Amino acid sequence: MSLNPREIAVEQAEALKAPTGRLRRELSSFAVLMLTLSSLSPVVSVFGVGGDVLHQAGAGAALLFGSAILAALVWSVVYAELGSAYPYSGGDYVGVGRVLGGWAGVATLALWACTIGPSIAFAAETLAPYVAQFAPWIPAPVVVFGGMAGALAIALLSVRRGAWITGLFLAVEAVAVVALIVVGAGRPARGLDAIVLHPMALNAAGGLAPVALSVLGLGAISAVYATVGGNQAINFGEELHDPHKRMGPVVLAACLIGAFATATPIVLVVMHAPDLGALLRSPAPFAQFLSAALGPWAGPALSAGVALAIFNANIVGIMGGARLYFSLGRDGLFPAPVNRLLSGVDPHSGTPRIATWVVGAFSAACCFVPAHALLVFISGLLVYGWSLVCLAVLIGRIKGLTGAGGYWRSPLFPLAPVAGLAMAVAFTIADLLDPDAGRPSLLLLGLVVIAALAWHHFALRPRGWAPQLGEDE
Repeated sequence: MSLNPREIAVEQAEALKAPTGRLRRELSSFAVLMLTLSSLSPVVSVFGVGGDVLHQAGAGAALLFGSAILAALVWSVVYAELGSAYPYSGGDYVGVGRVLGGWAGVATLALWACTIGPSIAFAAETLAPYVAQFAPWIPAPVVVFGGMAGALAIALLSVRRGAWITGLFLAVEAVAVVALIVVGAGRPARGLDAIVLHPMALNAAGGLAPVALSVLGLGAISAVYATVGGNQAINFGEELHDPHKRMGPVVLAACLIGAFATATPIVLVVMHAPDLGALLRSPAPFAQFLSAALGPWAGPALSAGVALAIFNANIVGIMGGARLYFSLGRDGLFPAPVNRLLSGVDPHSGTPRIATWVVGAFSAACCFVPAHALLVFISGLLVYGWSLVCLAVLIGRIKGLTGAGGYWRSPLFPLAPVAGLAMAVAFTIADLLDPDAGRPSLLLLGLVVIAALAWHHFALRPRGWAPQLGEDE
């Protein structure tokens, strides 16, 4: 009996797939929360992006990071609803593809699959300057590639062991944030009214002057970028018990904890720094603040904490990326032998071992690329990916695909996804105004999206491809 074209397409799709392993459900909500916070790394956000925004916007940084908490709330609500409905190892692209269609899923997976290696490599390259503060005798290449090898080795362990190790590192690195909060909680040197109504920054002559609105606008995008997060939890959805019920609260908790842990120390340091000019002139303002209060030993100690935070974030970055690549193999996006390798699960550790090695090797190869070039490539990711996620939640609720019974529902719908789309417009404007990184990144990632859409149209759509849903309990 002959088959109709639809049946033929289904058979072709199944032929491209390969037997896959199944990830083990052995993570509690707390374990996924620790993994997600390790990936967010408030320490890196404060001492990295926070320091840059402080130099750029001066005392206005406190206003920007305080306001960014509202953006983080929107981010968390949108991702909590999507993650609760689609808590699968492919992360964003499964939910986006199921709601908006295969084209949107392919565009999203291409963005994340292409940028995961450069993102991890960029963090790895920023590790060397911090290690040099307390171990200057170690060559920078040894730090970068040694750190990458160590992160890969831990990522290859069982997910439960990885969660405990990263949770321990997270507890250690959190000391740096707690120290900033405790030291900064003394008597304020300036009030909130001065920060909000008359923020000051360094002018060209090195003195204090009012901050221009344009500078605050550009700094706001950086503050939001450093403050939002929590969506990383979705990658571990197939290893979380009862994910449809638990994923939404985990995403929400991770995002808000990370947002407050990032914004609070920055606000307190700006309010309590005795000499604002000296703070802004320092190349490492937060280290300078603590060193002035605690002594010269604080600088190297903080550098060690930041280095540990970067290393910890890279562990979870490789682990999350491995789950994404595992999902690509399970969805049959490559030739059958490649799918079989990527979707295989080690019987002893329960880890997608080959996918983990692939992500580690991809990230290590990207370490040969200068950090600025990596930054240019990844800067525009939020514009494309975030826009598709907000559209998916907006349309998904209307179609009954998200926010259904038993799933986490965003309150005051459609406020959050509409506000998220407005954020995406702001990200786009900020990137277009940045000729150094943002604008070229939009172009490069736009080409990635176009290539992904062509791939979907000519290779995947004819065989009826759609993102696959992982195993549910």
